[in-house]
Amino acid sequence: MINKYALKADTTTYTRRVMPKIASVTLKSHLIKFVAIICCFSVGTVIAQEASPVAVPITTARRGTIVSTKQYTGHLEPQAEVTVFANVSGKIVTVNATVGQSITEGDALAEIDSSEVTLAAIRAESALSNAQSQLTLKEANAQSRVESQLVIAQERLTTAQSELVETRALAEMRIRNRLIQAEVAHQEAKDTIEKAKTNAEQGLERATVERDDAKVAYDRDKVLYEKQHISKSNFESVEKRLRLTETRLEEARITAQQFEEGSTHPSVERARAELGVAGKLVEIRSWEREIALAESKVTQAAADLSTAQKLVEAKSWEQEIEIARSAVRQAEEQLKTAREQMNDATIKSPINGVIATRHLNVGDYARPATSPTGKPIFTIIGIDALTAVWSMPVADARRINSGELVLISTDAGIRNIVGTIDFISPTVNRENNTVLVHATVPNSIGTLSHNNGLRPGGTITVSIKTGERKNVQLLPLRAVLHIQNGTGTIFTVKGNAAHREQVNVGGVYGDEIEVISRLDNGKSVVILDEQHRLQEGTPVSILRE
Repeated sequence: MINKYALKADTTTYTRRVMPKIASVTLKSHLIKFVAIICCFSVGTVIAQEASPVAVPITTARRGTIVSTKQYTGHLEPQAEVTVFANVSGKIVTVNATVGQSITEGDALAEIDSSEVTLAAIRAESALSNAQSQLTLKEANAQSRVESQLVIAQERLTTAQSELVETRALAEMRIRNRLIQAEVAHQEAKDTIEKAKTNAEQGLERATVERDDAKVAYDRDKVLYEKQHISKSNFESVEKRLRLTETRLEEARITAQQFEEGSTHPSVERARAELGVAGKLVEIRSWEREIALAESKVTQAAADLSTAQKLVEAKSWEQEIEIARSAVRQAEEQLKTAREQMNDATIKSPINGVIATRHLNVGDYARPATSPTGKPIFTIIGIDALTAVWSMPVADARRINSGELVLISTDAGIRNIVGTIDFISPTVNRENNTVLVHATVPNSIGTLSHNNGLRPGGTITVSIKTGERKNVQLLPLRAVLHIQNGTGTIFTVKGNAAHREQVNVGGVYGDEIEVISRLDNGKSVVILDEQHRLQEGTPVSILRE
């Protein structure tokens, strides 16, 4: 190779020393030659570069199924939103859950003061114990008691029959004897009163004589006392005797007055009344009533015996035992209810989910939902499954059915979640001629506590299948150039050279494009990103992976 820098130095030296006049001519000649040599080298380099093959990756057309879809915008809603109330009234003593906390079904969320329901459970246990004791007693004694009632009924009938025989035989005689006894008693009472009257009169006479004698003695001794012929003690003794006889006289007069003409005495009146009753009983033949009463007792005893016999025949003790068993069952139910109320004092989550709202705090009074003033303690959102909600035109809604699958994507970057249509509204929104549609979306990829989880209220895109074509010819989208008006350009490899072809194309599906023009089986198609480097006939080498 010519050293241009050496040539230039030599030329310069020569010009200065040998031929100053022709130096410029000679220098121009050499420069022309030098440029010609450089051009030759450059052309040779380009020719060498064009001759090197371009390494390209290739692919072949594949046959696949094309699914056409239509997209709608909607949002997610919680499939379950539960407001949790207290099942028993009481003050909240503990709160175990906070807003945003993930919970599972059965987790304890809060505690209600359970002192009252605990007492109710204790009373229910006592009632059950009593009922069980009664059942045990019935099972042990009911049959013997019913059978003993039959024996007692038989004995009572026998006694009633004996009393009836006795009444029939003796009732009339007993009543007539009662009349006779009343007459005798009445007469005796009169005689007693007459005798008492005589005694009273005699007593009055004796009391009058004694008083008169005492008065004479008093008057005499008074004179003597005044003349001091007797002592004071003697005079006081006489005076005392006078007052005593006056008292006895007054008592005798009162006694005598009880027997004055026209007066009656209680004993005589009682005897007369009894005589009247006895006479009336005879007059109305009251013994017949006694006989009838005795007969009714026999009838009643016979009825009681019949009832007792039927109870024995029907084994009524079995019914008594069953009633006792029923009482035990009822007591067990009451105890079960009381224990359930004790358990209800612990507020538990009915679903898996997240605490969305806490309405009450420790110290607040909680009431059941049935109470007019009942207020929820928590609101829980279920997140195991969400509901996708969107609207679609009526014409599109006619092509879908409940149970069909849809693909759902979110703004958060979650793609192709499979949902199942479970509701298609039977009514049409007149304002926009659309139908409301729901689909169940499983939330297995995350929960509200995770940043990448599905969130109720989030915007979604719902893709619904509208059609399907099978055995469609597909190429990667980057294998087709200059797509316009249904045509595009591809480069194929044949004989180690690239060849340009025009093809008809259809729709783009993700990173693939439908090629309508028929491509031979196994034809190699270039998928080089920099296909602008290729021309018709460009040498290529296949890039092997």
